[in-house]
Amino acid sequence: MNPFAPEFLLRSLAPASRGIELSNAREAAVLVAILDKPEPSVLLTRRTQTLRSHSGQIALPGGRVDDTDPSHTHAALREAWEEVGLPPADVIPLGQLNPFFTVSRYRITPIVGLAPADFPWQLSIDEVDAVFEVPLAVVLNLNNYHQMQVNRLGQPHSVYFLPWQGWFIWGATAGIFHDLALHMA
Repeated sequence: MNPFAPEFLLRSLAPASRGIELSNAREAAVLVAILDKPEPSVLLTRRTQTLRSHSGQIALPGGRVDDTDPSHTHAALREAWEEVGLPPADVIPLGQLNPFFTVSRYRITPIVGLAPADFPWQLSIDEVDAVFEVPLAVVLNLNNYHQMQVNRLGQPHSVYFLPWQGWFIWGATAGIFHDLALHMA
């Protein structure tokens, strides 16, 4: 069976929640957009330096769930449209991973979806200053992940990072990728 096929992913997604669980976390959703091509890849962004939080960091398209969003999937697709111009109607939702909690008090629900490889990116220059792809095979290879210790809320915590071609993917994004890789292994 092809591990990248939608029917395989739909049955597979359900790893344990990761991150630091905090009370009163705000809801957020991100899109793990698997680009549909012979060698699938995953879409990532680099947040602009002008943002108040997480500026310059590598991220999945996504953000806060608004009161007008009927679901986490809707929020992730809306945010991907706003940030990189990915039309929501062109994404086939495949499933969702369990939440990932951040020290910035977000409960992130990752939505996995199959997206066209050839859509014309239209970056929101207020939020995103770069878009790039990482091969899905790299994301799913557990040998590519490393851990480092960071101080969060006065306590040491281990976080994953995934270096790839000069990009440093870490924190929640790498943690979400690692959860996906564990589940697909």
